[in-house]
Amino acid sequence: MKKLNFWVYALFYKWASTEMVKQAMGYNDCSAEDLAEGVAAHYITPEEFQEITGETYENYKNVMS
Repeated sequence: MKKLNFWVYALFYKWASTEMVKQAMGYNDCSAEDLAEGVAAHYITPEEFQEITGETYENYKNVMS
C-alpha cells in the first residue's frame, strides 16, 4: 500500500478543510498528484479535488495519461 500525503489524510479525517489544503499547495506541501492519488484511493472525493485544484479529476487524469 502506498503511503499518501499527510494533507490527503488530514482532509479525509476532517483535520483540515479544503481551504487549508489549498494553502498547503501554495507552500508546495501537497500537489495535485498527491490529491489525485487520494481520489484513486477513495480518501478524497472528485468534488473535493476540483474544489482544491480548480480542475476536474477526470480532466487531470486524462492530461497526466
